[in-house]
Amino acid sequence: MVRPSTRTPEHLRNHSLSFFDQMAPPFYVPLLYLYPNHDDNNNNTPLLKLSLSKALSTYYPLAGSTGQGLHDPLTVRCNDEGALFLQARMMSSPLASIVDDEARLRLLFPDDLAFRSTTALSTPLVVQITSFECGGMALAVCASHKVLDMSSFCSFVNHWAAAASAASSSTAAGDRIEQVPVRFDLAALFPPVDVEVTKTFDPPNVETVCRRFAFGGSSIGKLKAMMRRHGIENPTRVEAVLALVCSSAISAAARTCCCSSDSSSRSRPGSAFLTQAVNLRPRLTSPPSITTSSIGNLSSIFAMLIEAGAEMDLVSFVSTIRRVKTEYFETCSAEYSRGEDFRSFIVESTKVFRDAGSSEEVAAAEPRVYISSSWCNFPVYEADFGWGKPVRVTTAAQELKDTIVLLDTKDGDGVEALVCLEEREMAAFQCDKMVLAFADINNQGS
Repeated sequence: MVRPSTRTPEHLRNHSLSFFDQMAPPFYVPLLYLYPNHDDNNNNTPLLKLSLSKALSTYYPLAGSTGQGLHDPLTVRCNDEGALFLQARMMSSPLASIVDDEARLRLLFPDDLAFRSTTALSTPLVVQITSFECGGMALAVCASHKVLDMSSFCSFVNHWAAAASAASSSTAAGDRIEQVPVRFDLAALFPPVDVEVTKTFDPPNVETVCRRFAFGGSSIGKLKAMMRRHGIENPTRVEAVLALVCSSAISAAARTCCCSSDSSSRSRPGSAFLTQAVNLRPRLTSPPSITTSSIGNLSSIFAMLIEAGAEMDLVSFVSTIRRVKTEYFETCSAEYSRGEDFRSFIVESTKVFRDAGSSEEVAAAEPRVYISSSWCNFPVYEADFGWGKPVRVTTAAQELKDTIVLLDTKDGDGVEALVCLEEREMAAFQCDKMVLAFADINNQGS
């Protein structure tokens, strides 16, 4: 265990979770940072432990206890027990050979915690360092979604990286590196409410397959140009790729259903929901500390209904996503200004996603629920611990079907899509003409 370098003051010993923490799914969010062979990352474990200890003094809830043994599930006991720090070594496998091998890639994450329920452990933070014979290194970070969203996750890791870089500096100025001040005050701004939320996050017993698909900058440029020709103004990378992936997944499900001998209701084509996670920090600007320094969850979910039999080409898909997202943000801002009904609005808007987090609901889901999350445009590639920025940042495969996670490629122009579907549907998805036209099929997990 790595404990904070300074003791958490008594008045900070109990960290109350906010309403948005309460609504967050109870699993570990995993990110994997891959660093190539470099002289400066040899024997880096002591430096990483020292700098993590310093970072935990600032991000003290990550060194506390949650879940097991606590009477109040909405409180993190900031007892300085520390973060779990694991070390591993990958023999006979160079770093470059493992990044697209799904089975071996999962070994780089600690104790198979990626996207697993946080009830498995009481610590909110687990880290694993894996060194390779080639000199490369993998840093896997699993943090409880109940404590951090992706914005706060990146703030923590980059704070840790800055502390490591400063500690490795030979200059006195390196010890005085300025850190952005952080606040754990969201519970005061958004106190929890009395509402039933998903207590566990266990994938249903459904055979699923996860694949990675790379959409390069040039392919996305062609996709966006096609959309502009059909009247979509300034389509973004995320809009273009999400529309292609989700529409192709729905099309694959429909083709599979038509060819299936299964007469169950779940196998019949029908309507579907696409849920999308959104960062609310740019929308909720009062008080200013929300956007600049408040740590915790400040994100939500909106759902888009796709009617059964609807002709949903890519242009229509993007138009619908934009319309639903605009309506969501307008309502969100209006409810936030009024204050009284804001949390009720968030509870209602996340219901589709929260139901999808239950294995019973997923198994019987009609309509289908596709869960998407974009981690693009977050500063994941800024994590320089003193030996350069990562060559790749990715996440682990999920076991929850109908999920789509989007991440930046290192150049910032492309998008990596991690797609998890039922086995038959994945086979159809990989043969979809739009997927074949725009995705790099060779850059996917096996």
